[in-house]
Amino acid sequence: MCPENFTINRSLKLPYYYQLYESLAADIRGSKFPEGQKLESEMDLCQRYGVSRITVRQALKELELNGYIIRERGKGTYVRKKVETLSLQKVSSIIDELRREGIETREKILCKEMILPDEKLISVMNLSKAEKILYVERLVLAFEKPLYITKAYLPYSLTGNISKNMLTQNSFTRIITEILNLRLVHSKRVLVADVPDKQTADLLKIAPEDKQVINYVQTFWTVIHENVRRLIYFEDFFNSSHGKFIFEKTY
Repeated sequence: MCPENFTINRSLKLPYYYQLYESLAADIRGSKFPEGQKLESEMDLCQRYGVSRITVRQALKELELNGYIIRERGKGTYVRKKVETLSLQKVSSIIDELRREGIETREKILCKEMILPDEKLISVMNLSKAEKILYVERLVLAFEKPLYITKAYLPYSLTGNISKNMLTQNSFTRIITEILNLRLVHSKRVLVADVPDKQTADLLKIAPEDKQVINYVQTFWTVIHENVRRLIYFEDFFNSSHGKFIFEKTY
């Protein structure tokens, strides 16, 4: 697989690897190459474009990180199947968006308990040491594969003791804004790459031979409660090898 009539423009300031990445990505988006098609080897791409192996590897890494390809050790690199691409309008209500797309999800509550905040939560959520937190850990599956894990840190004074039944049937967005009728006034998301611990890797079914990197999203919600602004904090862990997530919002 390679883009036809494409050559590296050496007069551009744009890095060579990014020129190759953009051309390949455009052809994949345009369905020029069928899903599952195998790419040429790194050495073949090097010879075709007269670039170093480092350049080719950087271009392939960019394609992988953006969900265009999947790399299988010992087999090669392939165009990712489109069924594995999930378009999500709001990262804060992923379950709702999946269901709107007709995708059946299954939610499993891994943990629900009352905790006292550690130093990290005290700092992140601006809490006192004595304030109780309802901690919820939930695994979401689709296509019979684990998609992501959510760890929710909910001030008990805001939410009370949310039942497991409510947690498995509703998104956190609906629980907070509709069922509990809290006014969400601001949200912030921070996306970083992270190396999973053993428990997370096992839950997301990340095999030892797979890429040992997950997408880790921190979400901060500001809600109004009794005319006071309070923070709700989430951590989401996505297995990027099981699908591509697009966080998109129309203004």
